[in-house]
Amino acid sequence: MARQTAADHVFDNVVSDILAGALRPRDQISERDLVTRFGVSRTPVREAIKRLFARGFVESGPKGVAVVMDLAGDDVRKLYELRLQLEGNAAPLTCANVTPAELEELRRINRQFANALGKRDLVRMLEVRSLFHARLAAATRNRWLADILVMLRDRAYVVRHLHWQDAERAAQTLQIHDQMIDALARRDARRYRELVAQQIRAGLDCYENQLRAPPAKRRVAASGEVRRARSAAK
Repeated sequence: MARQTAADHVFDNVVSDILAGALRPRDQISERDLVTRFGVSRTPVREAIKRLFARGFVESGPKGVAVVMDLAGDDVRKLYELRLQLEGNAAPLTCANVTPAELEELRRINRQFANALGKRDLVRMLEVRSLFHARLAAATRNRWLADILVMLRDRAYVVRHLHWQDAERAAQTLQIHDQMIDALARRDARRYRELVAQQIRAGLDCYENQLRAPPAKRRVAASGEVRRARSAAK
């Protein structure tokens, strides 16, 4: 195995922060902060940031500073349409090939998710659920399909961060995970595929509902206008 370079180390850790929600869409990534954090020179940091641009995790912000990519609504919908299609194709493979040891591992991971949920630890929740779905993808026994499923899910971080800020929705995810494991244990491919699709659509619905909702400041301003109008009427 090739030895990890300083640029690899910086890149891997920043990607992990993005996927886990420690870095959020539109957050700036400072060269100086990375140099200080990892104790390396600017050369590997700049190489890591260059790779972040190439992989589509960041885009150019004010004054050319790298900022975490924030997907537009139409891009998110196209991404989720593709996820629904490919996850639907993968479901029978996962159901047919998952082993008892993998099922036990999924149960263990879901217990970790429940623990993180109880602590309201969003970063840990995102980390654990990423591991849960990576195990499901690997169980297809198709390395190319698994790689694509993980890549598409990683790029959906914008939706996941928003979806799980609601504790009730996160609790529903825990329940669906349990149901997915039960369906896999029964080799019920149809039920498993339904649950996978339900989970994907729930995230997209939450995201689109947020887009349709009026901005918080607008709602606060409107409430102030109502109060002033009532005072004037007295």
